[in-house]
Amino acid sequence: MEKSKEKIFSVSEITTVVKELLEQNIGNIYVKGEISDLSMPKSGHIYFSLKDEFNTIRVALFKYAAGRLNLELKDGQEVIVFGKITIYGKKSEYQIIAQDIQMLGIGDLLIKFEKLKKKLAEKGLFDEARKRQIPKFPKKIGIITSITGAAIRDILNIISRRYTNLEILIMPVLVQGEEAPSQIIKAIKDFNEFDDIDVIIIARGGGSIDDLWAFNDENLAYAIYESRIPIISAVGHEIDFTIADFVADLRAPTPSAAAELVVPDKKELLKNLESLKKNIYSLVKTIIKRCSEKLKALIGRYGLKIPERIFDEQVQRIDEIIQNLDEVIDTKFKDMEEKLKSLTEKLNILNPLSILKKGFSIVYDSKGNLVKESNKVSKGEDVKIKLYKGKIVAEVKEKE
Repeated sequence: MEKSKEKIFSVSEITTVVKELLEQNIGNIYVKGEISDLSMPKSGHIYFSLKDEFNTIRVALFKYAAGRLNLELKDGQEVIVFGKITIYGKKSEYQIIAQDIQMLGIGDLLIKFEKLKKKLAEKGLFDEARKRQIPKFPKKIGIITSITGAAIRDILNIISRRYTNLEILIMPVLVQGEEAPSQIIKAIKDFNEFDDIDVIIIARGGGSIDDLWAFNDENLAYAIYESRIPIISAVGHEIDFTIADFVADLRAPTPSAAAELVVPDKKELLKNLESLKKNIYSLVKTIIKRCSEKLKALIGRYGLKIPERIFDEQVQRIDEIIQNLDEVIDTKFKDMEEKLKSLTEKLNILNPLSILKKGFSIVYDSKGNLVKESNKVSKGEDVKIKLYKGKIVAEVKEKE
């Protein structure tokens, strides 16, 4: 085979040529679009995507330029970016090195968000006076989230570490996309059919405004508002706010924070109980001592003719009360510790992850819905099977 006499370029050479063409022929430009996927690392540089209805371009705003801006950038804002178009060699993708950013106004999603927020606020859905109290010692918690996300792992780990005397029920749902709001609404209604659920947590990890948009659904807001069970909203990161956060009875900045808010720390409880025991003992002892002193003073002051034998018996009873007080309190607290241990063992048995460890599995259909009956799937349909370790994708061959 005869070799071509044409020059053969390396990938790096092509990238360099295209970069030079862009910088020399286009150079500095103004580009209008909506901010998404905003990232602000500790370096002080700022990175985000600038998008319109059809396409996206990456933008890098380096620390020296960011320091000149008097703007608070957020996902969903419409801006005009002034900068140099170039190629980021490592990924061979074109981007804008921003020198200046001007606000055009907030994007369409934020406009929708603010309109719905105002509408629901006027109807009283956010009123603090109507919000329900979160129980301090819940016995059964319902969690609505994705069964495969990091949020559920974080919540279960923190709750089991802090306070194990309870049951946890999980309703697996989609937490992103068009079908997510309806699944979350159904899960809320399903939990409200239970008589013993003390509190519900709705959780999702962080993401862009597009990723979290399911939690800005108006119907979901009313479902949270109408729930008879108190609801904690734990959606996104601390800087993220959704309509669900405003209407919920309590907003947690993250799923992990929700786990810390919903249950007390058992170690702190035991520490406080021990302190309380000491305080009670000291207080009772002080009261008895004062009463004894008053009694002796009265006898000495008025010369009451109390037989010496009766007085001695009362003093002896006081001494016995003081000696036995600490033993009684210790016995009560030992009983409480035994109950805590027993309830902990019950929770470990009910833990869904422990059930999977015994050989059970969870089956989802091709849309991610939990499969409870064979007639909910079709022959030939792919299903996902979650095991204690790992997942399996299988095809339905037969149904019974």
